[in-house]
Amino acid sequence: MRQLQLPFHFSTILIFTLLFVCPSSAQTSIDINRKLTPEQLIEDVTFYVKTIEETHINPYTHISQKEWRARADSIKSRIAAQGAMTQHEFWLLFTPLVSSIQDKHTLVIDPRFFIANNPTKYLPVRTVYVDGKIVVTSSVADVKIARGAVITSINGIESDEVIRRLSKYRFGVGRERISDVGEWLWIGAAEVLGRPDSFALSFSGGTKADVKGLTVSEIINREKAISDNLPKANDLPLELKLLDNNVAYLKASTFDHDLEKYRALLRDVFTRIKSAGVRGLIVDVRENDGGDSTLGDALIDMFSAKPQKRFRMKWKKSAQYAERMKNQKAPIPDYYQVLMPGQIYTSDPEVVKPGENPLRFNGRTYVLSGSKTFSSGLMFLGVVKDNKLATVIGEETNQPGCSAGESYPFNLPNSRLRVTSSTKYWIPPGGCHGSRGVVPDVLVKQGLEDFRTGRDAILRVVLQKLSDYTRY
Repeated sequence: MRQLQLPFHFSTILIFTLLFVCPSSAQTSIDINRKLTPEQLIEDVTFYVKTIEETHINPYTHISQKEWRARADSIKSRIAAQGAMTQHEFWLLFTPLVSSIQDKHTLVIDPRFFIANNPTKYLPVRTVYVDGKIVVTSSVADVKIARGAVITSINGIESDEVIRRLSKYRFGVGRERISDVGEWLWIGAAEVLGRPDSFALSFSGGTKADVKGLTVSEIINREKAISDNLPKANDLPLELKLLDNNVAYLKASTFDHDLEKYRALLRDVFTRIKSAGVRGLIVDVRENDGGDSTLGDALIDMFSAKPQKRFRMKWKKSAQYAERMKNQKAPIPDYYQVLMPGQIYTSDPEVVKPGENPLRFNGRTYVLSGSKTFSSGLMFLGVVKDNKLATVIGEETNQPGCSAGESYPFNLPNSRLRVTSSTKYWIPPGGCHGSRGVVPDVLVKQGLEDFRTGRDAILRVVLQKLSDYTRY
């Protein structure tokens, strides 16, 4: 499973610049002021519906085919009534149709109106969604806004209504979309709420601030100036810290890395763990944004020798995705090649029996889960939890345990919006539980006060559980 949406933090400023200010060649530029005819836009909607139904493993998990097609027809009717539109105006109408599929791997990539010299003014305040509130994480606004401030309204619109409106432009099940609004607010407050030049913010406690909007370039430059003066973050996918009482803390922030290089990193990390005489291991995947699940399997092999079931897979054959794999010279399994378009391959549950591993850690292991553990990070959690390979502590994942993935990207023919469709569906060893995420063995929630004080409530619980075990 691959993640295409990236969270916005200081560490991803340059990634944001590459993705949105310098679009890839696959995302052909379009004059953002050019009007597209109703016929062109209706053709785009028709093309999208047809392509989704042909390529997506099952777009009707959370919405019926009848309702979804009715929404598509309603958009066509509104286009016919409204007439010619710009790409952005069409995006406002079209994106909620994609969002209604409720699959975070099936999305609209923020389109090409994020281009160099884009005059749109955005909210220069970064936020997250915590305890049902929009909370400030950082600001480069001209007026001072404190970290931890709770935004209660924007331009007179109450925060609950802001979340409701913006969530129609995010992807995944309800809790995923709402959580994403928190980090997307700096963009969405402009794009969805009418592109104002300034933002009147109200905060809990009654304080207010009038915030002048800034362009993407201005925001990025201000944030970069701040980040240049901060300690540089470790850009490796694994970060090891040796703590007191013979405890090792291993942060696995992503599985998006070269497999052989990742295995080399694992050998180095677990050589250090073995040399240090560690008795308790903490593996933190709370910020793991996914990538290649074989990296997660390689990590599991370093701390568990138990036989384990892996995720089962359903994979839908389509002419479009087969052609994509052929063009990319990707290996195409025989079982996929023999399918007819529209047929689905279902794998048997794979049972893995780990071999000898002299570096394998044999002490007590805890795995930290978070609401944003995503894609292959979630699959790692599911294998650990359902096979009881370690104790999972933390928050339930926002992404459901049973989820679609393996995205097929394509452009709409006229508006050139870049969209994706999920071709696979993954089922954890313990089966599906509706739209529930991976639920940890021990639930611990990070609340607003934890955020404000910088307290890691989840890590504190784990360290307390390990304190007696590792001390002697």
